[in-house]
Amino acid sequence: MREREDKPKRIIEAALFEGNIGPVTARELVAMPSAEWGMLRDRITDYRQGRPVGLLCRCAMCGDPVFIRARKKNNVPLPLFSHFQGGGLHCPWHSGSNADPNELREAQYQGKQESQAHRLLCEQIEAMAKLDERYLASSVNAYRPPTESEYGRFPDVAVTWRDFPECVFEVQLSRTFQTEISARCTHYEREGVALVWVLFGFDPQHDAVPQNFIDVIRRHRGNAFIIDRDSVAAAHDQRTLVLKCYPQNAHGRFDPPRLVRLDELVFPKDSLPYMEDRISKALFERIDAARRPCFAFLKTINGVGYGVERDSEERDALISALRAIAPQLSYWESARENEENAVLRLVACVFSLIAEANGKRRIYGTKQPNVVAMLNTWLHTREDIQRCALIFEYLLQRSPLTHLLAATLGEHIARAKGIMEGNLVLEHEPEWSVLSHLVPEIFHPLIRDELRYLSALPPWAQSIDGVS
Repeated sequence: MREREDKPKRIIEAALFEGNIGPVTARELVAMPSAEWGMLRDRITDYRQGRPVGLLCRCAMCGDPVFIRARKKNNVPLPLFSHFQGGGLHCPWHSGSNADPNELREAQYQGKQESQAHRLLCEQIEAMAKLDERYLASSVNAYRPPTESEYGRFPDVAVTWRDFPECVFEVQLSRTFQTEISARCTHYEREGVALVWVLFGFDPQHDAVPQNFIDVIRRHRGNAFIIDRDSVAAAHDQRTLVLKCYPQNAHGRFDPPRLVRLDELVFPKDSLPYMEDRISKALFERIDAARRPCFAFLKTINGVGYGVERDSEERDALISALRAIAPQLSYWESARENEENAVLRLVACVFSLIAEANGKRRIYGTKQPNVVAMLNTWLHTREDIQRCALIFEYLLQRSPLTHLLAATLGEHIARAKGIMEGNLVLEHEPEWSVLSHLVPEIFHPLIRDELRYLSALPPWAQSIDGVS
């Protein structure tokens, strides 16, 4: 019988990230917002360039390194794990050889190093840079010797100003491979030089934005920079280099553009400049939305004794939201009401600790004078809180409150662990799922790592001696 031509190809069903992230399934990868899987894609490539923030990712079946390939379906890029060239040859999930980047590059450029349009755009950027009174020197497609790296490079445009970071501009005119994007970012980061990608031919209204443009925009925290007649006119008017920026919104489309001076951009130490961090913004908007019913409930029990037992619309709304996240909460007691009270008491404890770590004291669900007295009392008297001892220990280790583990609270946690041995709430149980949803900055390893990568992890989610 003839094999069907439309038979689905094998895919890598899961991959393992080294460090705090761990396993990610193909289904989870596809479900991620494009900015999030895109950051993983960037960092896998960065790892092979030797960048410190890079991530090693391995096939869960064979252990060979993998990367994230972007494939378009109905003009929407979808991610999938793929073995690197020459890897996974004996893996059951291997689906054939990958194209050689050198062969693709040869076919793309057809022996040409630079187009006339590319040259003119580079000269235009240099001309705008020379308008600034801080201008010292510049070059177009000239060799820049290394200071910290083994090899130098030929940046499209390099500009030096007085009292301002040295800047390199790369004009994205044709297709550029992810490996080249990563290599340039890594090189200039080592050199301490700010890298700005300027896109030509970028159409914000077009659904099928090229993947290499998407990769560059993501590294600029969701900012697409171009030069056009408006930016050139603004540059002459303001006597400095001006770019037009299209900020990307949470839906992957682009908001109306803004003209922005180069000196108005944010220049992070270990990532590309940006006008507005749309990646972190979208992530925090999702977190805030998830926490909204929780904060509405907590407001009703601030400093209220036996607050979690009180009926209210806010309580019902939060319970419904939590059961949607964890339909089968732990059966420490058979009564549904006791089960709900136990989960809400846990939430009250966790957010009281977070408020303390954030320097804004709030005690939820009890009239205890402070969070230590609250937890010490409940860890001594309440079985449902004793069962959560590992959760409190985990939170304290990842916050500025780590020192409390060496005091009476640490003693009560250790005692509760001993009492509840064999009956403790362990990771991947419903309570952890609830907290992963409500407090991903601490309890969701992937989101916590993303925020750390973006230098956006809140201070209350960091230990005093560094990020745990």
